[in-house]
Amino acid sequence: MRVEKQIKEAVLDGKLQPGDFLGSENDLAEQFQVSRLPIREAMGRLQALGVVDVRTGAGGGTRIANGNDAPVVEALAIQLKLIGVGSDEVFDAQLIIEASAAELAAKLANADDIAKMEACLARVEELVSSPEDFTPEKLTTASLAFHQSIVDASHNQFLSSIMKAISYVLYRSVNPYTTPAVGKRLVQRHRKMLAAIVARDGELARQLLTDHVAKVRAKHGAADKNAPGN
Repeated sequence: MRVEKQIKEAVLDGKLQPGDFLGSENDLAEQFQVSRLPIREAMGRLQALGVVDVRTGAGGGTRIANGNDAPVVEALAIQLKLIGVGSDEVFDAQLIIEASAAELAAKLANADDIAKMEACLARVEELVSSPEDFTPEKLTTASLAFHQSIVDASHNQFLSSIMKAISYVLYRSVNPYTTPAVGKRLVQRHRKMLAAIVARDGELARQLLTDHVAKVRAKHGAADKNAPGN
């Protein structure tokens, strides 16, 4: 555990950067004055967390990994469900994260960000206008991708990663209520959000996002109340 803790702390302190070479198993055993077994175990745990990249054979060894939030985001989403995070808490989190991100996006979005938001919204519009291609799963995924593109346009990697975890959980809350009629309303709201961001009106972007989350949340709550057994 000492080896693992020291490497984690060195990464958090900025003393170790992506790509930094830590050495071979023998090198690390000598550096930390332990046998190879605890080194192997520590590297296994760190590799599972995405902290290090371990390669064997000629030219192998252990390096600090390049960042990749995908496995961590999915693991966080699962842990949120396991600790009992409910739909109301997820909507709260979405509102806090995405409303702030929308305001930042209105200030910071560049041409590539706007093109990405346009492409995501075009996919939502395509599904709504093509009944033969529509499924709730496709539309929910496309809508959440648009929301993610707004957060990404804030150029805040922390917000982007948290939004990915929120989307994992949010998907299962909103997908059962995603219909073509809902899709048409989504397109109208999304188009207004994008227009506000393009116009650099952060206050309006925040307000439109806030109103949208409130409407989705209200529909989700009403559907739950009308569900069989309630």
